[in-house]
Amino acid sequence: MRTVITLPDHLHAEAKRRAAEQGISFAEFVRRLFDRELSAAEPQGDLDAICAIVQGEPFDMAADGKAIVAEAVAAQHERHLD
Repeated sequence: MRTVITLPDHLHAEAKRRAAEQGISFAEFVRRLFDRELSAAEPQGDLDAICAIVQGEPFDMAADGKAIVAEAVAAQHERHLD
């Protein structure tokens, strides 16, 4: 079956480069990526690690998102200044 996908230029270029390194076509490289991901016995993400990102009181991202992001950016900026 033929499928058309759109990739950002940098991802397309990197995938083509890696396919060439492996001596396979771009299409074969993409098929192998799909096969590896879909054949995995367990999900690739660690749910405990993802859940650990959110700490403290629950929040409403829709209502408080800008303030939360601003706080995180400020904290990261401070860490880079140290």
